[in-house]
Amino acid sequence: MIDRLLKAGITASVALMALLYVAHNIANLPQAYDFFVYTTSHADQEAYPVTLLPVPPSFLIVIGIILVFSLELIAGLGGLYGAWKLFTLRKASSAEFQAGKTWTKIAMGAAVLNWWGLFQGVAVAGYQLWQMPLGQGPFDGSWVYGGMAMMTLIYVSMPEEQPA
Repeated sequence: MIDRLLKAGITASVALMALLYVAHNIANLPQAYDFFVYTTSHADQEAYPVTLLPVPPSFLIVIGIILVFSLELIAGLGGLYGAWKLFTLRKASSAEFQAGKTWTKIAMGAAVLNWWGLFQGVAVAGYQLWQMPLGQGPFDGSWVYGGMAMMTLIYVSMPEEQPA
């Protein structure tokens, strides 16, 4: 039973984090847009001045913002729903509990895709975010947040014993 409660609680905590990030991003939308423009502009890249990805046009930056915010929303709302589902199924059979993990897996997968795929893959590796003075926070944070989501996804995916 403790594993089932922990899976629900840990999922809820990662989901809440994602919701808080997307809420702050939306509340600071002009600054978020400016940050996307800055991080894809090739500015302040002194160590490796050549960046292979092109500076994107404004409409692609907007699409990128929508994609990031959408994945954070899926991670947040889907994760809270998934955590609630796990909590309500805490005394269910193993098969029912396993089947109830769907939204948690989708949500944590969205978080991993966002923070490791988009941030680490595209921003850090593709646009060399690691070089920029304002890039260190997102560089470090996306690694940690993606790791939290991945560890949660792995833990949730593990089968548990039938409750007593």
